[in-house]
Amino acid sequence: MRPAVRREPVQHALPDLATPGWRWPALVAVVGALVLIRLSMLVGQDLNARGLPIVLPYPPLLAFWHPHTGVGTPLTVLCLLLGLLLQRRAPRLRWSHLLLAGWLLALAWMVSLVMIDGLTKGWTTVLTNPNEYLHDLPRIGSPFEFLRTFTDYIAFSPTVDGDTAWTTHVAAHPPLATLLFWALAAVGLPGGFWAGLLCILVSSAAAVGLPVALRELGAPDAARRVVPFAALMPGAVWMAVSADGLFAGVAAAGLALACRGANRHRWGSSLAGGLLLGAALYLNYGLVLFGLVVLAAVVVTARGGGLRAVLRPWLVSTGGVALVAAVHFALGFNWFVGLARLRVRYYQQTASDRPYSYFVWANLAAWLVAWSPLLAYGVVRAVAVLLRSRRTGWTQDVVVALVAATGTAAALVADLSAMSKAETERIWLAFGVPAYAALALLRSRWGAALALVLVAGWAVMVNSLLDTGW
Repeated sequence: MRPAVRREPVQHALPDLATPGWRWPALVAVVGALVLIRLSMLVGQDLNARGLPIVLPYPPLLAFWHPHTGVGTPLTVLCLLLGLLLQRRAPRLRWSHLLLAGWLLALAWMVSLVMIDGLTKGWTTVLTNPNEYLHDLPRIGSPFEFLRTFTDYIAFSPTVDGDTAWTTHVAAHPPLATLLFWALAAVGLPGGFWAGLLCILVSSAAAVGLPVALRELGAPDAARRVVPFAALMPGAVWMAVSADGLFAGVAAAGLALACRGANRHRWGSSLAGGLLLGAALYLNYGLVLFGLVVLAAVVVTARGGGLRAVLRPWLVSTGGVALVAAVHFALGFNWFVGLARLRVRYYQQTASDRPYSYFVWANLAAWLVAWSPLLAYGVVRAVAVLLRSRRTGWTQDVVVALVAATGTAAALVADLSAMSKAETERIWLAFGVPAYAALALLRSRWGAALALVLVAGWAVMVNSLLDTGW
């Protein structure tokens, strides 16, 4: 058998959240995030007042002010209590039991957040919005014809008007996203409830994929610490009953399987991971930037097991990605043509009116709302870990920091591309999952418990004060 990736013990760990040496940097990061969020609100409200079409009722979010509670409200409190209990027992539980508990808690957390809005408004009607995928399902007679002609109806043109072009979300993504919901309806599970259930189930894979990826990359202690945080992700406000949450779950699961294959030299895991990562590219064009996180994983596994030792499993994963691309191309869909026509459609609509000078920084504020201001602390801490790695050596902290930093870098590149003007609370969910791993750098029992309460409480507050649905 080939050796697995070498897991080195933690050395020279950085001080924790409650340690005086990190108290002020942590405070500055979190306060800075809150100031950025508030500033984006004020400037956005001013833009709305001046009649500029930023199309954000409650900037920097696509949301409405709507304080409310529901049957899910007490359930969120119960989930938080279970999360604190899981956090306390995480060091002693068997790994498989810990993952199962984390996944079940993630499912309960997503459902509880949805039920704050109620079953109808929060679940069954979300994906029946005219901008959503289900709207265009009746137009699909044959999936093969749909793939072959898909790019013809992305952008508006003299031959493609608002009645014949795909609706907003269908046009904005590769065809695999719509085909998933078509297939669900084709097997006898049509409508918003089943589509929403599919999104919740696949989105919850992120709660397993993140800790598994960290463990396979040589950070088993950090993987245990991140499970309760992953189960109570604040991003779940937008992940539940959201195709973008589904995309995040597919990407996280693909990363985890690819890392497992590279670490343990299991070709099946490598191939499955590659197929899921390839599928992610054909679910969302922007997930090509998730490749930065994958590249970081390649670097980590190569360092632990040697480049030659991990080259084959990563080549198998690459083959999985290529296979997904080849099938789509053979059936008539060209990813690059689709992206080019999407760019045309993007600027035919609200993007042409939304000022880049505002969204280039307000996008980050919206992302922080989705993942809580503590994400800013985690990112700052991750950068500090990487800067100190020459002195501290290669530790579990460095692995976590690299994953978090590349997730953040993917969001920053997307931001600068000008193809992410607004709604980044939703469309950057897949980048938020690896960035959120930075909270695994918390070691203090009380510091980690406080952080878990803060991120979960933030999610409940946002979900209860705003109507975030499409």
